[in-house]
Amino acid sequence: MPQDTPFQPAFLTSAANDHVKRWRRLAESTRAVKKFGSTLAEGLHLAQVVAERRVPAQAVILSEACSREAQDLARAVVEAASQPGRAARVYVLARGVYDDVCPVENGTGIMVEVPVRACTRPAQALDVDALYLDGVQDAGNVGTLIRTAVAAGVRHIAASPDTAGFWTPKVLRAGMGAHFAAHLYENVEPEDLRAMFRGRRLAADARGGLDLFRTPGWETSGTVWMMGAEGPGLSQRALAVADARFLIDIEHDCESLNVGAAAAVCLFEQRRRRLTGS
Repeated sequence: MPQDTPFQPAFLTSAANDHVKRWRRLAESTRAVKKFGSTLAEGLHLAQVVAERRVPAQAVILSEACSREAQDLARAVVEAASQPGRAARVYVLARGVYDDVCPVENGTGIMVEVPVRACTRPAQALDVDALYLDGVQDAGNVGTLIRTAVAAGVRHIAASPDTAGFWTPKVLRAGMGAHFAAHLYENVEPEDLRAMFRGRRLAADARGGLDLFRTPGWETSGTVWMMGAEGPGLSQRALAVADARFLIDIEHDCESLNVGAAAAVCLFEQRRRRLTGS
């Protein structure tokens, strides 16, 4: 790292360093994320979002081989996070140590340790649109679902206990910053949705139901779209609390849609209908 940097970073070369060991645990374990109340946002884009939204970063972690862009973003994150009596610390890791800690392959040379934003459940049912993830365990899918929901204007997202943790680094990476614009609720059982949201619970179900495109009126009030895991789909418990089931009419030559694609179809069909009044 060039010597003209305004930081006074701590240079870490040992994998046995306490900070390094904690970051490795954050990268690998959902339990560690919950225990420490923080997570790792890896990548140039996420670092930029952290700086722009003034997220109170706890540490900026750079590879010794990081780019000038990464160094400039580190500076921006530190400046945005600084408060009286508290400033984010900058650490530079030897390349091998950084690669060992990095939660994704081919990292970009910058990570930011940020606090997990835990949302408490509402005291009374919210009159908002929402998305519910039922047993979606793939981190990439969960992050994509959060990103898709926020893009479609749905900012309240809940997940069942067996869904991948919202704040794990891989989910955060796939969300590409959408986490910081969303209200995220974890460990929500299907039966809890009635008390949390007023909207009608609509199940996206590849096994059958009303035609999403040809059924009128479902978008006229608040909705809670329910999405299940790849393969098994929604659980019987989730289907039991649904007010209606919907099927996306696809060509016979394709068996099914990825859950991220299915959510995009449902949420943006909802958005299209509301924007056009049709």
